[in-house]
Amino acid sequence: MDITPLMWSIALLLLAALGVPLVRAFTVTREDCEGPVGTFINPFLLAVYLIALAMGLVIGWDHYQQAGADASDEASTVIDVYWGTQAYSPEDAERVRSAARDYVAAVTEQDWPRMRREGELSPEGATAMTGLRAAVEEAAVGNGMSEADRIAALEKTSTLMHQRMMRADSAGESVPLGLTVTTALAGLAVVVLPLAMGVRGSRTRILWGGVTALTVLVSVVVLLTLDNPYRGLLEAGSDPFDEAVAEFDRIDALPPPA
Repeated sequence: MDITPLMWSIALLLLAALGVPLVRAFTVTREDCEGPVGTFINPFLLAVYLIALAMGLVIGWDHYQQAGADASDEASTVIDVYWGTQAYSPEDAERVRSAARDYVAAVTEQDWPRMRREGELSPEGATAMTGLRAAVEEAAVGNGMSEADRIAALEKTSTLMHQRMMRADSAGESVPLGLTVTTALAGLAVVVLPLAMGVRGSRTRILWGGVTALTVLVSVVVLLTLDNPYRGLLEAGSDPFDEAVAEFDRIDALPPPA
Protein backbone atom coordinates (compact mmCIF):
# COMPACT_ATOMS: atom_id res chain seq x y z
CA MET A 1 0.00 0.00 0.00
CA ASP A 2 1.23 3.48 -0.86
CA ILE A 3 1.79 5.15 2.52
CA THR A 4 2.48 8.63 1.13
CA PRO A 5 -1.13 9.92 1.48
CA LEU A 6 -1.14 8.64 5.05
CA MET A 7 2.08 10.55 5.73
CA TRP A 8 0.52 13.69 4.27
CA SER A 9 -2.44 13.30 6.61
CA ILE A 10 -0.16 12.77 9.60
CA ALA A 11 1.82 15.92 8.74
CA LEU A 12 -1.38 17.95 8.46
CA LEU A 13 -2.80 16.60 11.71
CA LEU A 14 0.52 17.17 13.47
CA LEU A 15 0.64 20.83 12.48
CA ALA A 16 -3.00 21.35 13.45
CA ALA A 17 -2.90 19.36 16.69
CA LEU A 18 0.32 20.89 17.98
CA GLY A 19 0.09 24.38 16.53
CA VAL A 20 -3.31 25.45 17.81
CA PRO A 21 -2.73 24.48 21.47
CA LEU A 22 0.70 26.06 21.44
CA VAL A 23 -0.65 29.37 20.14
CA ARG A 24 -3.35 29.39 22.79
CA ALA A 25 -1.11 28.30 25.64
CA PHE A 26 1.89 30.54 25.03
CA THR A 27 1.80 34.25 24.35
CA VAL A 28 5.08 36.04 23.81
CA THR A 29 5.25 39.42 25.53
CA ARG A 30 6.37 42.60 23.80
CA GLU A 31 9.57 42.53 25.84
CA ASP A 32 10.31 39.00 24.60
CA CYS A 33 9.52 39.98 21.02
CA GLU A 34 12.06 42.78 21.21
CA GLY A 35 14.48 40.56 23.10
CA PRO A 36 15.93 37.09 22.44
CA VAL A 37 12.74 35.57 20.99
CA GLY A 38 12.42 38.09 18.19
CA THR A 39 16.08 38.76 17.56
CA PHE A 40 17.61 35.29 17.93
CA ILE A 41 15.21 32.38 18.49
CA ASN A 42 12.79 33.10 15.65
CA PRO A 43 15.53 33.71 13.02
CA PHE A 44 17.41 30.64 14.28
CA LEU A 45 14.35 28.39 13.91
CA LEU A 46 13.71 29.78 10.45
CA ALA A 47 17.31 29.02 9.48
CA VAL A 48 17.02 25.45 10.81
CA TYR A 49 13.81 24.93 8.85
CA LEU A 50 15.25 26.29 5.60
CA ILE A 51 18.50 24.33 5.91
CA ALA A 52 16.73 21.06 6.74
CA LEU A 53 14.23 21.58 3.93
CA ALA A 54 16.96 22.37 1.41
CA MET A 55 19.00 19.33 2.43
CA GLY A 56 15.93 17.07 2.17
CA LEU A 57 14.96 18.41 -1.24
CA VAL A 58 18.51 18.02 -2.57
CA ILE A 59 18.73 14.43 -1.29
CA GLY A 60 15.32 13.55 -2.72
CA TRP A 61 16.12 15.15 -6.07
CA ASP A 62 19.45 13.33 -6.28
CA HIS A 63 17.69 10.02 -5.57
CA TYR A 64 15.21 10.72 -8.35
CA GLN A 65 17.95 11.65 -10.82
CA GLN A 66 20.01 8.61 -9.91
CA ALA A 67 17.00 6.30 -10.22
CA GLY A 68 16.36 7.54 -13.75
CA ALA A 69 20.01 7.11 -14.71
CA ASP A 70 20.11 3.61 -13.21
CA ALA A 71 17.03 2.57 -15.21
CA SER A 72 18.59 3.83 -18.44
CA ASP A 73 21.87 2.01 -17.74
CA GLU A 74 20.11 -1.24 -16.88
CA ALA A 75 17.93 -1.12 -20.00
CA SER A 76 21.02 -0.41 -22.10
CA THR A 77 22.78 -3.46 -20.65
CA VAL A 78 19.79 -5.69 -21.45
CA ILE A 79 19.93 -4.45 -25.03
CA ASP A 80 23.64 -5.30 -25.13
CA VAL A 81 22.85 -8.82 -23.90
CA TYR A 82 20.17 -9.17 -26.57
CA TRP A 83 22.44 -7.82 -29.27
CA GLY A 84 25.21 -10.20 -28.23
CA THR A 85 23.07 -13.21 -29.13
CA GLN A 86 24.15 -12.78 -32.74
CA ALA A 87 27.30 -14.66 -31.73
CA TYR A 88 25.26 -17.65 -30.41
CA SER A 89 23.89 -20.65 -32.16
CA PRO A 90 20.25 -20.17 -33.31
CA GLU A 91 18.89 -22.31 -30.46
CA ASP A 92 20.93 -20.54 -27.81
CA ALA A 93 20.13 -17.14 -29.29
CA GLU A 94 16.40 -17.84 -29.14
CA ARG A 95 16.63 -19.00 -25.54
CA VAL A 96 18.61 -15.95 -24.38
CA ARG A 97 16.38 -13.53 -26.28
CA SER A 98 13.28 -15.07 -24.74
CA ALA A 99 14.86 -14.81 -21.27
CA ALA A 100 15.78 -11.16 -21.89
CA ARG A 101 12.20 -10.35 -22.88
CA ASP A 102 10.92 -12.17 -19.80
CA TYR A 103 13.25 -10.12 -17.63
CA VAL A 104 12.14 -6.80 -19.10
CA ALA A 105 8.49 -7.84 -18.72
CA ALA A 106 9.10 -8.75 -15.06
CA VAL A 107 10.81 -5.39 -14.45
CA THR A 108 7.98 -3.31 -15.91
CA GLU A 109 5.03 -5.42 -14.76
CA GLN A 110 6.25 -6.68 -11.38
CA ASP A 111 9.25 -4.66 -10.14
CA TRP A 112 7.93 -1.17 -10.85
CA PRO A 113 4.53 -1.52 -9.14
CA ARG A 114 6.18 -3.14 -6.12
CA MET A 115 8.82 -0.41 -5.92
CA ARG A 116 6.05 2.19 -5.85
CA ARG A 117 4.04 0.39 -3.19
CA GLU A 118 6.68 -1.15 -0.95
CA GLY A 119 10.05 0.27 -1.96
CA GLU A 120 11.53 -3.09 -2.95
CA LEU A 121 11.96 -5.34 -5.97
CA SER A 122 9.72 -8.26 -6.83
CA PRO A 123 10.53 -12.00 -6.50
CA GLU A 124 9.37 -12.43 -10.11
CA GLY A 125 12.04 -10.01 -11.28
CA ALA A 126 14.71 -11.89 -9.33
CA THR A 127 13.56 -15.18 -10.87
CA ALA A 128 13.65 -13.69 -14.36
CA MET A 129 17.17 -12.34 -13.71
CA THR A 130 18.33 -15.79 -12.62
CA GLY A 131 16.79 -17.32 -15.73
CA LEU A 132 18.51 -14.81 -18.01
CA ARG A 133 21.88 -15.35 -16.40
CA ALA A 134 21.49 -19.13 -16.62
CA ALA A 135 20.54 -18.91 -20.29
CA VAL A 136 23.59 -16.76 -21.09
CA GLU A 137 25.93 -19.04 -19.14
CA GLU A 138 24.58 -22.10 -20.93
CA ALA A 139 24.94 -20.41 -24.30
CA ALA A 140 28.48 -19.29 -23.55
CA VAL A 141 29.78 -22.79 -22.86
CA GLY A 142 30.78 -25.22 -25.60
CA ASN A 143 29.08 -23.60 -28.60
CA GLY A 144 32.13 -22.51 -30.52
CA MET A 145 32.13 -18.88 -29.30
CA SER A 146 35.44 -17.09 -29.15
CA GLU A 147 36.91 -16.53 -25.71
CA ALA A 148 36.42 -12.77 -26.04
CA ASP A 149 32.71 -13.17 -26.89
CA ARG A 150 32.26 -15.64 -24.04
CA ILE A 151 33.85 -13.32 -21.47
CA ALA A 152 31.88 -10.34 -22.80
CA ALA A 153 28.59 -12.23 -22.51
CA LEU A 154 29.24 -13.23 -18.91
CA GLU A 155 30.42 -9.75 -17.97
CA LYS A 156 27.23 -8.22 -19.35
CA THR A 157 25.02 -10.40 -17.18
CA SER A 158 27.21 -9.63 -14.16
CA THR A 159 26.84 -5.92 -14.91
CA LEU A 160 23.08 -6.37 -15.24
CA MET A 161 22.86 -8.08 -11.84
CA HIS A 162 24.87 -5.26 -10.27
CA GLN A 163 22.59 -2.66 -11.85
CA ARG A 164 19.57 -4.51 -10.53
CA MET A 165 21.03 -4.36 -7.04
CA MET A 166 21.61 -0.63 -7.48
CA ARG A 167 17.94 -0.24 -8.42
CA ALA A 168 17.00 -2.15 -5.30
CA ASP A 169 19.05 0.32 -3.25
CA SER A 170 17.38 3.26 -4.99
CA ALA A 171 13.93 1.84 -4.29
CA GLY A 172 14.75 1.55 -0.60
CA GLU A 173 16.49 4.90 -0.26
CA SER A 174 14.66 7.82 1.28
CA VAL A 175 15.15 11.21 2.78
CA PRO A 176 16.45 10.50 6.32
CA LEU A 177 13.58 10.39 8.80
CA GLY A 178 15.43 12.67 11.21
CA LEU A 179 15.75 15.31 8.50
CA THR A 180 12.04 15.11 7.69
CA VAL A 181 11.10 15.36 11.37
CA THR A 182 13.45 18.31 11.85
CA THR A 183 11.90 20.09 8.88
CA ALA A 184 8.37 19.48 10.17
CA LEU A 185 9.08 20.55 13.76
CA ALA A 186 11.14 23.60 12.79
CA GLY A 187 8.44 24.54 10.30
CA LEU A 188 5.82 24.18 13.03
CA ALA A 189 7.82 26.55 15.24
CA VAL A 190 8.16 29.01 12.37
CA VAL A 191 4.36 29.00 11.99
CA VAL A 192 3.46 29.09 15.69
CA LEU A 193 5.94 31.61 17.04
CA PRO A 194 4.86 34.63 14.98
CA LEU A 195 1.23 33.91 15.86
CA ALA A 196 2.09 33.70 19.54
CA MET A 197 3.91 37.02 19.23
CA GLY A 198 0.68 38.90 18.63
CA VAL A 199 -2.06 36.98 16.90
CA ARG A 200 -4.87 38.83 18.66
CA GLY A 201 -6.00 42.08 17.17
CA SER A 202 -3.81 41.82 14.07
CA ARG A 203 -5.41 40.62 10.85
CA THR A 204 -2.11 41.08 9.07
CA ARG A 205 -0.39 38.63 11.42
CA ILE A 206 -3.23 36.16 10.99
CA LEU A 207 -3.06 36.46 7.20
CA TRP A 208 0.69 36.02 6.94
CA GLY A 209 0.63 33.35 9.62
CA GLY A 210 -1.82 31.42 7.47
CA VAL A 211 0.33 31.92 4.38
CA THR A 212 3.38 30.72 6.30
CA ALA A 213 1.48 27.69 7.59
CA LEU A 214 0.38 26.78 4.08
CA THR A 215 3.90 27.22 2.73
CA VAL A 216 5.38 25.02 5.44
CA LEU A 217 2.73 22.35 4.92
CA VAL A 218 3.28 22.28 1.16
CA SER A 219 7.05 22.09 1.60
CA VAL A 220 6.76 19.16 4.03
CA VAL A 221 4.36 17.38 1.67
CA VAL A 222 6.78 17.88 -1.23
CA LEU A 223 9.58 16.51 0.92
CA LEU A 224 7.50 13.44 1.75
CA THR A 225 6.74 12.82 -1.92
CA LEU A 226 10.48 12.64 -2.60
CA ASP A 227 10.84 9.83 -0.06
CA ASN A 228 10.71 7.24 -2.85
CA PRO A 229 11.97 8.17 -6.35
CA TYR A 230 9.47 5.75 -7.93
CA ARG A 231 6.33 7.52 -6.69
CA GLY A 232 5.08 10.97 -5.75
CA LEU A 233 5.31 14.27 -7.59
CA LEU A 234 8.50 13.11 -9.30
CA GLU A 235 8.53 9.53 -10.49
CA ALA A 236 11.29 7.61 -12.26
CA GLY A 237 9.37 5.66 -14.88
CA SER A 238 10.10 2.44 -16.73
CA ASP A 239 10.26 4.13 -20.15
CA PRO A 240 13.85 2.94 -20.83
CA PHE A 241 12.65 -0.67 -20.61
CA ASP A 242 9.75 0.03 -22.97
CA GLU A 243 12.29 1.43 -25.38
CA ALA A 244 14.41 -1.70 -24.88
CA VAL A 245 11.50 -3.86 -26.10
CA ALA A 246 11.29 -1.73 -29.24
CA GLU A 247 15.03 -2.22 -29.73
CA PHE A 248 14.57 -5.99 -29.32
CA ASP A 249 12.06 -5.94 -32.16
CA ARG A 250 14.49 -4.00 -34.33
CA ILE A 251 17.27 -6.51 -33.62
CA ASP A 252 14.95 -9.43 -34.44
CA ALA A 253 14.21 -7.84 -37.81
CA LEU A 254 17.90 -7.71 -38.77
CA PRO A 255 19.16 -10.37 -41.19
CA PRO A 256 21.20 -13.15 -39.55
CA PRO A 257 24.97 -12.60 -39.52
CA ALA A 258 26.83 -14.15 -42.45
